[in-house]
Amino acid sequence: MSETDYDVGIVGGGVVGCAVLFELSRQGFRCVLLEKSLDIMTGASAGNSGMLVTGFDAPLFSLEQHCIKSTQEVIFELIKKCNIPHRKCGAIVIAWTDEENRKIPLIKENAHKAGIDSVYYLNQSDLRKREPHLKQTMKGALSIPGECVVDSSLLGIIYAQQAVRLGAKICTNCEVTGFKDGILTTSRGLFKVQATVNCAGLYGDKVDSLVGINSFSIQPRKGQYCVFGKSASNFLDSIIFPVPSDKSKGIALFKSVYNNLIIGPTAEDVARGSQPTCNPKIHSSLKMQAGSLIPELDSHPPVGQYLGLRPATQFKDYQIRTHPQINWVTVGGIRSTGVSGSLGIGQYVSERLVTDLCLEPTRGTTCQISEMDWCLGSDKSSVSIDGCHYKIAHPLFLYGNQNSNSKL
Repeated sequence: MSETDYDVGIVGGGVVGCAVLFELSRQGFRCVLLEKSLDIMTGASAGNSGMLVTGFDAPLFSLEQHCIKSTQEVIFELIKKCNIPHRKCGAIVIAWTDEENRKIPLIKENAHKAGIDSVYYLNQSDLRKREPHLKQTMKGALSIPGECVVDSSLLGIIYAQQAVRLGAKICTNCEVTGFKDGILTTSRGLFKVQATVNCAGLYGDKVDSLVGINSFSIQPRKGQYCVFGKSASNFLDSIIFPVPSDKSKGIALFKSVYNNLIIGPTAEDVARGSQPTCNPKIHSSLKMQAGSLIPELDSHPPVGQYLGLRPATQFKDYQIRTHPQINWVTVGGIRSTGVSGSLGIGQYVSERLVTDLCLEPTRGTTCQISEMDWCLGSDKSSVSIDGCHYKIAHPLFLYGNQNSNSKL
């Protein structure tokens, strides 16, 4: 193999692309990741909630739920070995109306069918003990003990750097513009690959169109968040979810790993190609909603806001499809659970490469995860690992480290 010949080319350096790079490198594939931005972990991955969920409310027996469960089985070893900030805080789904409360038993039933047996009912007394600052007018509630918050930007960077240790190459500022006969044409030259995995997120359908595939269309969905300071962190321990709707999981109230209290995201469809910004009216509405849930927040004004775009499609489930005639794998429709399903997606793609595309790794499998140290940059908007410098654009990381001298 020459320097630009690879088993697999991965298009897109968000959390899913980085997880796929990591998992395929572990399985012995020689990989290159091609990211059009100057840094990895931008785009949709730089505006999420930073949650690592159990999939209790994912479509029952869906590919999404399968990938989330697979991730749960292996990700905490990586988190521990690499000292990635996280907190197993659990979540509470609260029904505030009688109509919402009628949906609670079905959520619990479906969670148990999916093998998430730890979900259980909470009564008013239980809720008061768990969250004494929360308003106590619920009609019903479920406890989801396994829910977690994590530094999702650092997680994606760790995926990438683990892959680099295993021989993978990362090319940023490298936009894929064409593909023919196993050659990916990019703004930084040609890359010969045996297979391509499209993890381009918000641009997934456009990358697919380069090879004439039109199996879904990206319908960007904007999520806006309101951020409170760390002075409000003692008001909440659990993630507070509403009863989910058909469109989204709803607006959550939660505490980041860096102890900022957050409310969001909204779910607003936006035009393709537009440059959405934070809406002051929505910011005010989120602030009021947080204050209605925790009255003491009225004396703690927000310190900021941010938004993210989710690559929704016309389908509810993940769209992971193989195209053996051109050795192409599409990984699309990873809406709000990209972090939670990331390693499971990588495992699933690895299986499809072998089973559907008959592609065999050129190197040996590496099962163990190596320990990895990282340090916060002096600018507090970057980290260094193995001498590599990674910029971080996620607002939760930036807000969280503004007044911090350590990585915790």
